[in-house]
This record gives sequence, C-alpha cells and structure tokens, in this order.
Amino acid sequence: MWAMVAVMAGCGGVGGTPGTDTDTGSSTTGIPGVTSVSAGATETGPTTGSTTDEAVKFDLGGGPGSATDSEGASDTSVCADADVTFEPQIPTVLLLIDQSGSMTTQFGNTDRWEAVYNALLDEDDGLVPHLEGQVRFGMALYTSFEGDQGGECPVITETPPALDNYQAIAASWDASQPEDETPTGESIAAVTPTLVMDPTEGNKIIVLATDGEPDTCAEPNPQNGQEESVEAAAAAFAQGVRTYVISVGNEVSDQHLQDVANAGAGVGPGDPDAPFYKADDAQALADAFADIVDGVRDCKLTLDGTVSEGGEDQCTVYVNGMVVPFGDEDGWQLNNPGEVELVGDACDAIQNGEVQVSIKCACGVVVPPG
Repeated sequence: MWAMVAVMAGCGGVGGTPGTDTDTGSSTTGIPGVTSVSAGATETGPTTGSTTDEAVKFDLGGGPGSATDSEGASDTSVCADADVTFEPQIPTVLLLIDQSGSMTTQFGNTDRWEAVYNALLDEDDGLVPHLEGQVRFGMALYTSFEGDQGGECPVITETPPALDNYQAIAASWDASQPEDETPTGESIAAVTPTLVMDPTEGNKIIVLATDGEPDTCAEPNPQNGQEESVEAAAAAFAQGVRTYVISVGNEVSDQHLQDVANAGAGVGPGDPDAPFYKADDAQALADAFADIVDGVRDCKLTLDGTVSEGGEDQCTVYVNGMVVPFGDEDGWQLNNPGEVELVGDACDAIQNGEVQVSIKCACGVVVPPG
C-alpha cells in the first residue's frame, strides 16, 4: 500500500481560509483533499506534519514567508502551508487464465490450476486480496467445447474489473474447473473490448497465464494457434491494451512466448524484446504475477492543483522521507502543471513496496483548483 500526500504552500493564510475558527486558529480549508490546517506555536523552520488514523494535520509555523510581530507572535495571514492529498492513476488488470484440461497437470506439490489460485487468490498471500484496493482487477477464464463441431468457442467466464473485487473473482474461480481446449487468440480478442470500453483512467493490461501452445476454435488439435494469438495481442496493443504472458510450466516454446510478449508491447523492428515469464514452480509463478502487476502500477501522480509555470524547481519531492531530485533519471519530472511523474529508482520504490510520497512547494507556486 502506498500513501500519497502533497504538501503545497499557498499564499493567503488561515485567517482568509474558508471554514476558519478564529478562536482556535484551526481550519477546514475548503480545498478538496485537505484534512485540516491549524495555527502553530513553532518558532522557526518549515511546516511540519503528522498522520494519525489516516487523517493528516499540518502545523503552520513561522517558516519562510511568515511575519513575526514585535511580541514574537507569528502572522499566518502572510503565507500558510496546506496539506493536500492526491491519487495515482490506478491500473486496470484483466487476468486471462487458461482453463484447459492440462491445467490439472502436477506442478510441484500441487497442480497448475491450484498454483495459479494460490498465487492470485490465496487469502493470506494472494496478489488480488493484497492489492485489490490499489488495482482494478478482473478475471476471465477461457476454454472451448468442440469449436470445430459447432460447439461454443471461446468459452469465457468473465468477472469485470473493479476495485475491491477479490470476493467476486474468488467466487467465479470456485465455480469453475479445468476442461477442454486452449483457444488463446480468440480469447484475447474476446476480452479486449472489456478494457477498451472501460472509462477509467490508468493503464489497461491483460495478464495471460497459459500452460500450453494455443489452438483455435476451428482446429482444437493440433495446437496451431500461434499466429492467431500473436495477432490478437498486437490488435489489443493497437487499441491501448498491453498484454503480458506467463507460461505455467515449460510446455510453451520460448519463441511463441517472445512473439506474444513483443506483439503485446508493440515492439517494432530493432526494438529490444519485451519480457516474458516462464514459471517452473509455484514461487516462480507467484513472482511472475507480482512482477507484472507491480510494474504497471503507475508512477504518475495527479495533483489537486497546478504548479505555476517555471515553479517546479521550487518544489521538493520526498519518497519515504528522502528527497528525490528534480530532472534526474532517478528522480521526478513535471509532465504538465497538474501531473508529477516519478522515474527510475523513485518509480521503482512505488512499484516494489509500501511508500509515502510527499511534495512541498514554495509559497505561491501551486495554484488550487478552480
């Protein structure tokens, strides 16, 4: 889980802020996302703050921009800091899981089907219950029933993406079991519109987990559906949806995995290959899912307000209390006046652990919304 707090300094003090209680000096600032602001008793130094029970409160001291009268009282009407929360762009991840009969094959101490369940849905260690509040997860199980003889193909059991979606996904899984064929290309094509038509902001991702070479609806056997799978991944990318691929076991060729990964990432001639994942045991499988999902958690942070032109060099960004440099390959950049992006090591910190991000700007640099 990662908490984001942007500390933005703005001119105009507590006395002029909506909701001020002139007896106590406290304020409900009227700025969206601001928990509270209060007049402080600190003598010098920058604004300080603390977080308790998810409520953030900042003390306004006699820091830079404050005036002090002849008796030593701080005049907060000159300039005050406010604490403004902001949110990252939340990714939408559709887990496309091979439901073919071969998923019952032994996989270490369990079988492939159960290993995928443990990696994704185990209540204690699964990826979905751990990140369901930070990633819009959906799931689609895919197989087919005699598609070449007019049977249903592909067969998709789909749970649409949403935040806090673990219970719905787990219920769908519990009602299903491995059976029949692997029409991977047709299944990618079938679920892509779910993500294309999703109106939410943020990355749209398919994570394909399969244990065998693909077939097609027209030809369930032999497994000659490689071209259809690659074309479907390329078509999804052209519509703004990236596809990642994991082999559950070692029965999918490296060449096909690489082809799907490259098509799903829009890799062109001469570009570096996209990563693919080949999991030979349960831990490698869990690590593959985690690596993909952590990697697509966006490092772009939308501010509640805008940074004035040329003011970015008067802002400081902290990750877990440590300053990260502006304009550095491992620091941060301002993509537009309302969007900060962490890059390099700073982005890795967000994607690989529990972090707190905060931003502090000089007085007057940030313009509130409206």
